[in-house]
Amino acid sequence: MANLVYKRVSTGQQPTVRRNLVLDEAGIEDPVVFEEEAGISSRLHPLQRP
Repeated sequence: MANLVYKRVSTGQQPTVRRNLVLDEAGIEDPVVFEEEAGISSRLHPLQRP
């Protein structure tokens, strides 16, 4: 079973470093990561996101 992970930040000033640490601490192996660029969540409807 694949481990699916969705990572996002709200602004370009927020790095995803903390999210990566949480994944490592949780012991999630070989996650399939979906990551959005900063700020996209407020500009697009969820069904329009890449």
